[in-house]
Amino acid sequence: MADKNHLFSIGRLSKLTGVHVQSLRYYEEIGILKPAYVDPDSQYRYYTFQHVKIVEAIQFCVELDIPLKQFKDFLLETDGQIDYAKLMAHGTRLAEEKMKRIRKRLAFLKEVKNELAHAEECRVSPYVKRYFPERLCWTVPYEGIQRGTEFYGAFYRLMSDMEARGLPAGYYSGQFQICSGGQARSYLFLAIRETEEKIMEDPRILRIPAGDYLCTVLKESGIHNAPAHFPELFSMNYDRTVVEVELWSEKFPYSEPFFELRCSLPGAEAP
Repeated sequence: MADKNHLFSIGRLSKLTGVHVQSLRYYEEIGILKPAYVDPDSQYRYYTFQHVKIVEAIQFCVELDIPLKQFKDFLLETDGQIDYAKLMAHGTRLAEEKMKRIRKRLAFLKEVKNELAHAEECRVSPYVKRYFPERLCWTVPYEGIQRGTEFYGAFYRLMSDMEARGLPAGYYSGQFQICSGGQARSYLFLAIRETEEKIMEDPRILRIPAGDYLCTVLKESGIHNAPAHFPELFSMNYDRTVVEVELWSEKFPYSEPFFELRCSLPGAEAP
């Protein structure tokens, strides 16, 4: 029979570490916290002060989002050691990756916040001038409006083709028109999310150029009516890009959204 003078119960271990008893039992279940002694009659688990250090190391894994089943990679049970150097290096790498993801999410939230502010400005002013950055987009030729069976079918194919090619989709989507040499070519588009991987060349990948645009709000989709909304701009001789997107208002009427029509100003980058 084991000497219990230097052992204590799982309840005591819970108090010493601040970790719930159920969590400690789970750690044993997955094989990363083995009791020093299990009473064969009562099945009570007993632990030593060394287990406190092991639980502390396990909590490092919890805080750093390291899968607990990987904890064995840092526990050298035969030598009675915890490889903190390896644990911290792995945790640092995971934390840096998490921070990178958080920065991207914050940038996205900031962009959405700016879009909402812009939408409110468009709702109170007939025309608003704004600079927009370049957007790299996956496209499909489309001459209709952003409503109805034809539109939803075309947009579904757009998303399916993009997914099949492994391209990361962004949130920005809609319809745009390239007006050049007296001709207008219209497309549905879905923005390609920024990625560190090289994006393949494809004739269906087009860019909506950066530059200053004049913006106005429409109650109904109708990019082909752009000349009526921007008569002065269309009376000028220059290559232009027209973009139509759903208006991201603070209270978004998803069943019947408004649309925002944008026309590039002279001096903007050519499409």
